[in-house]
Amino acid sequence: MTRNLLGDSRVVGPVMQFSLLIVPMVMNGFYMVYSLTGWIISGRDKLNWSLEAETVGLWVLAGMVIFCALVAAYTRLRGGNRWHPLMISSAGHIIVAVLLTVSIFITVRL
Repeated sequence: MTRNLLGDSRVVGPVMQFSLLIVPMVMNGFYMVYSLTGWIISGRDKLNWSLEAETVGLWVLAGMVIFCALVAAYTRLRGGNRWHPLMISSAGHIIVAVLLTVSIFITVRL
């Protein structure tokens, strides 16, 4: 049995790897803008933002966790180890999504 090296293209091809890496990056980028908006705006705009912010945060978090879990499962099924870039990316993006959701909940409570 051979060990797959970090980023081995036989595990997940480069085009598929790029596609699976770019989706959570874009999603967390937009999510970061959304969550930081709550820290910047004030007055009536913040009130309107806070009416839906918690629900949006929970749905985005759920989507990110599901997507990253599926990417990690796919990588493991293809023979990737836990240090494969897709595995590290999945864990990192889940952590970022959790932190952004916590940020939204803190901002709504202020």
